[in-house]
Amino acid sequence: MGDDAPDRAPLRSLSRRILLAVFLILAGIAAAALAGKADLRTFLGGAAGAGIAYGNFFLIRKILEKAFAGGGAVHKGFVVQYVLKFLGLIGVIYLVVRYSGLDTAGFLLGLSALFLGILLEAVARSFGAKS
Repeated sequence: MGDDAPDRAPLRSLSRRILLAVFLILAGIAAAALAGKADLRTFLGGAAGAGIAYGNFFLIRKILEKAFAGGGAVHKGFVVQYVLKFLGLIGVIYLVVRYSGLDTAGFLLGLSALFLGILLEAVARSFGAKS
C-alpha cells in the first residue's frame, strides 16, 4: 500500500465483527428452532436479513472509500450514491417483507446484525482489544 492508501484495518475489524454478529444471530435462531420456538422460515428470514445487512455495510464502505479517496475533498457524487443506496435498501426490505413469505421477526433479527456488529466493535475498542 502507498502513503495515500486509507487505513483499512478498522474496516476489516468491523467487517469481522459484523460477520460474528451474523453467526451469533443465526446460531440463536437455530437454537430456538431446536427448542421448538422457531422454524425454517425464521432461519431463512434471519439469513436473508443478515445478508442484506452485510451487503449494506459493504456498499456503505465502498461509497465512503470512493468519496474520500481524493485526500480531503469529498467527491460530488457521494450524496447521490448514498441516497440511491438508501432508497435501494428500503426497496429491497419492502419487497422481502411484502412478497418473500419469510418470517418477518427472523428477517428483522438478521437486519440487526449490522447494528450488533458495530456495537461489538465499539465494546472491543473500549476495552482496548486489538483485532
